[in-house]
Amino acid sequence: MTRGWPVLVLSALLGCSDRPTAARPTTSAPDAAAPDAAAPSCTRDPDCVGDWHPQLPSCGPIERCVEGRCQPPPAMTGRATAETAELVFETAGGERRYGVEIVDDRFEISRGLMCRREMQRAWGMLFLMEDTKVQRFWMQNTLIALDMVFLDTDWNVVGVVARAEPLTRTSRSVGRPSRYVLELVAGEAARAGIEAGTRARFYPPRAAQ
Repeated sequence: MTRGWPVLVLSALLGCSDRPTAARPTTSAPDAAAPDAAAPSCTRDPDCVGDWHPQLPSCGPIERCVEGRCQPPPAMTGRATAETAELVFETAGGERRYGVEIVDDRFEISRGLMCRREMQRAWGMLFLMEDTKVQRFWMQNTLIALDMVFLDTDWNVVGVVARAEPLTRTSRSVGRPSRYVLELVAGEAARAGIEAGTRARFYPPRAAQ
């Protein structure tokens, strides 16, 4: 589905609606793929998981509502859609580009990357938080180790949590206020040279333009 950008309150994590805009770069995420016509239709992500919800102490389906169909999420398949955004980091070794799934509703903010057994290295999940504050994340039902990159309102990295252990409820934070959080495959931040002080540029989904 094509999402709007509502302001949504969640007890554990919060989403936001105000988003910087910019022209897309000349080199972007892969071209959008047509949704699988055989997949169940949907209007929102919870339609794809039945009775499962993120607070359960076990995993559920991984599908998301992608262009009106329940599909494996883009960060797993590597196939961009009109809902895919891009984050470009300006590192000492050059630009590092990531296709990103935007998390903008209370169900997906709570679910995050739970239950996925893999993610493409050049992809991530970007959480848009409502307030600039010290953000805290945990790894319940998360099966893969992750790097968490915390960014301020100007898209500057304020800190990185490296290699967060899967299937734990430990609160993880960098102890500094941030507005956005990007989750990547464990080890990717160090490999790419992403660290405190690294600047990034955000390119919104085509569906939001």
